[in-house]
Formats: sequence, C-alpha cells, structure tokens
Amino acid sequence: MKPVRRSLVLYFVVFVLTFAAMWVFWFAGKETPIKEPTLYDDTLNQDSSLAIDELGPENYAVNVPEIEQQEVIVAVEAETVDYSKPVHLEDVIPNYRGIGYLTGLPADTQNALVIPISVPATQHYDLTICMAADQQVENILSINGQRLHHFRLDGTGKFMRVTFYGIFLEEGKSTVALETLDGGLSIDYLELVNHTTIYTDTFQIADTLVNPNASEEASALYQILCNQWGKQMLTGQYVSSPENRELKLIQDITGQLPAIRFSELGQGNDLAQIEAATDWHLYMNGIVGLMWQWNAPGTDSVYAEDVDFDLAAALDSVDVTALAQMPLADAKSAVADGTLPEGALALLQDIDAVSESLIKLRNMKIPVLWRPLHEASGGWYWWGASGAYAYQQLWALLYHRMTDYHNLNHLIWIWNGQSIAYLVSDDTYDIASVDIYLNSDIEFGSRYEQFLALANMTGRKKLLALSECSSPPNLEMLALDDAVWSFYGLWYGEYIMDSDGKFTNSYYSSSDLYNLYNSDRSMSLKDFLAYQQNTLENSE
Repeated sequence: MKPVRRSLVLYFVVFVLTFAAMWVFWFAGKETPIKEPTLYDDTLNQDSSLAIDELGPENYAVNVPEIEQQEVIVAVEAETVDYSKPVHLEDVIPNYRGIGYLTGLPADTQNALVIPISVPATQHYDLTICMAADQQVENILSINGQRLHHFRLDGTGKFMRVTFYGIFLEEGKSTVALETLDGGLSIDYLELVNHTTIYTDTFQIADTLVNPNASEEASALYQILCNQWGKQMLTGQYVSSPENRELKLIQDITGQLPAIRFSELGQGNDLAQIEAATDWHLYMNGIVGLMWQWNAPGTDSVYAEDVDFDLAAALDSVDVTALAQMPLADAKSAVADGTLPEGALALLQDIDAVSESLIKLRNMKIPVLWRPLHEASGGWYWWGASGAYAYQQLWALLYHRMTDYHNLNHLIWIWNGQSIAYLVSDDTYDIASVDIYLNSDIEFGSRYEQFLALANMTGRKKLLALSECSSPPNLEMLALDDAVWSFYGLWYGEYIMDSDGKFTNSYYSSSDLYNLYNSDRSMSLKDFLAYQQNTLENSE
C-alpha cells in the first residue's frame, strides 16, 4: 500500500474509533438500561467456589415465622440450673436475688454456663443477664447454639444488668449459653421480657436532601433510597482497586452485580479511582459510593498514633462557616498575619484538593454516596482523636466548603461518627451509618441492636445504612427484626476473597451470597436498573 493511502486509512480508522468512543462516553447507558449487566472489563477469570446452578433456585424466598405478640416476663435464677465444679454457689457480693449466685466460671470455656429457658410465644425478646466481675472480662453469648454477641463486662465488683435487645425466639425450649474468654464472671439471674420497639417503631424520613441546591441526579437517587426503605436493601461492595476483582467474583458466584460500587479516595491514585467510578456509572449505570481515607495534613497516615497533627489546635477559635467561604489566597494571608492557624489552612488545602477530584464526577452528572470522616468516635483516626467538638467543627468546615464554596451538589452526605457525642448538625447529612465487623464465628444476623441505637441517635429522621461490614446481613433476620438498613457495603480482602482471588467462606458461604443477590428482599444492579426503567415508563 502506498504511504498516502496508508495515511488516509489510518486517519479514517482513528476517526471511526474516536467517534465510537465519544458515542460510548456520552450515550452508553443513557437509553434503555442493561437487562443483564455484565462487567465491561471481562479480563478476570477467577474461579468461583460453586457454579451458579449448584447453589439453589433462581430466586431465593425469605421465610418468616408468624409472630405471636404477648406480654412476657420470664426469670431464671442462676443457682437453679445444673452446674458443676469449678462453678459454685456464693453469697458474698451484695444485692443478689434468691439464695445466692453462681461464680467461678472458668476461662476459655465454650459452655461455661448453660441456662435452659421456656419461651412462651414466638416473638422478639429483650434478654437481661445480671452479672458481676472483679476485673474487666470478655464473653460470648450464644442462644440455641448460635454465637450472637461478643460483649465486655467492666470489673466493678458489683452486679449490673446487661440487656441484649430484640432477640427473636420461637415458642418452646431454648438455651442461653455463656462462653467465657476470661475467668472471674459471676451470674445472678436471667430475665426474658417481650420486646415492643420492633412492632411500634416509626420513622419520619426527610423527603429531600439537606442541600437545597442538590443536583437532579442526586435527588433522584435519594428518592429511590427513600422509596425502597423497608422494602429492599441495596447491595454494595468495596473494591480493592480499579480492576473490580471483587465485583467479578460476585458475578461469577451469583450471576449478579452489586447496585453500589464502593471505593476509597486518599490512599493512592485518586485519578484512577475517579475514572473507575466514572466507568462504573457510565457503562453499568451503577451507583457510586466513595469514602475518604484522609491522611492528616502533611502526613501519609490516617491513624492518630502515627501523626502529630492537632485538629483541636488547628480549629481553635476559628469560625468554620466563614473559613469555608474563604478563598485560599485569603486564608494564606490570614495565616501570614497571624489571624488563622496554619493547621486550618492545611485542612482547607486538603479539602480543596479532594474537591477537585469530585468536581469531575459533578460535571459528568454522577451522584455520589459520600462518606468522609468515618468511625470518628473510635479515636483511632486523627479526625476523631481530638474529641467530639473538634470533629464537629471539621465536619461543618468540610460540608460547607464542599457544598457552598465548591458547589458539589451531587453528593449525598453520610455521617458515620458512630456515637451520639459525635453527632453533627441535622442539616449537614442525609444518611446515618455504622460499621460493624465481627469475628467470623459470630452470627452476623441483622445487627438489630446497632440499628436501634443508630435510630435513637438520629431521632428516626434519617435513612440508616450499614456502611462497612464483615458479612452481608442475614435476610431472614432482617425481615424478622425489621432492621431497615438502606444498603450495606461489604469490605474487601479476607471478607470476600483470599490473596489468590478465590472466594473465602470464612464469614459466610457462597450459598449465602447467592441467596442474598437473588432475593426480592435485596436490590442488585439488575434490580436497580429495572426499577429505574419502570419508574421512567410510569412517569411517561
């Protein structure tokens, strides 16, 4: 071929490819949603633990026993149950009931004490155990052979009542067992009372996002979350990299993809993370979820023990609302003349930098479930280690800088402070969430107790979500407990795959995962797209 013809052909090919790329970029996924979503990057070929046809029926039905609400009070004195040495009866600690209490429970014993109870009716109960210890001890509560709660008792030397709320029990005989990780526990009595909150709980969720200038796309996504509240829980998965290995594994096992792809900013190449999130939305029409692993200004770590950045000093006597509106040049001048701490300027610079990444998603009209400043009350991250007030100041600065200054109106704000002491202003977040990680041998269930605590914290005015977890919630228990998590986000790594990319069944089985993604109680990506299509058709 002559050079001129070769050049013409080359130009033509480049033109066609460029046009095709532009068409995909602007129009893919904007017409009829994909009925059978398949990952656009099909280069991964991880082996699933079981083939799809080995796992069960196409659709998984949730079985919920019939509830029989009755007023019940059942009390069992510990000294009336069968026990053997070294467990023995004592009457030294004051304020016990009956003729004494049982003590001497040995350490590292699976069934250190087993208490049989007769359950009068099939319903939810609050289980209270009156216990004492001279030093802090850790124990595991099991009911009918299932490990439900890992709890810690302070060593006050006095009896205290520890209550576990909303435990579902069926009529008949049950057993309550205490597994002792430490010795030194004394048991006085057990009390079973019917739980009522599950059956009477009411929420008044806001119809709109807290940002009055929220984008049309963010408002539409929030409306879907509100409409599905209590009907379907949206599936979500964190990815360890832009290659989506976890999503491919889920598709191999379940035939489905999650509705939400979660990923992190701040721990590597943010540009690559933003591009991967953009691809997920453009090519799959999936929901984008982002969290911010914010390294303390001037450091390369998020952990308080690794950094010396003092958040309280950085925001001392600072009007964060005014600072949020301040141009960066003015902030630098304020530092120079001594009216603004250097730490405040460093915070502003970091917020502006991450905002630049998020602006790209805004310009593409991609709504984002946005979760910054997570797990604050734990104190292990620098943004929570300076106390609740400093954290609340930082949250206000972050919200107003991003919303009012950078006009990031595509963000749906998720508060993940995990303590009422760290609760932020009601008009600066849309969703409240909690992160729950359990040992692999503890039944994850619905985590109703944490759900109830979060509902109480937020006055039942916010959507509630399980933003990080070690296992997907159990669908039957979600239905029984009416624990209305809007969505969950399963963390990556050992919680879904091993180092070879194979499914790990340490926390749940592949059957559990299959059933979750193929149940009408959960919303996969396929379900999400179908819901959007139905909504569109009904509005025409």
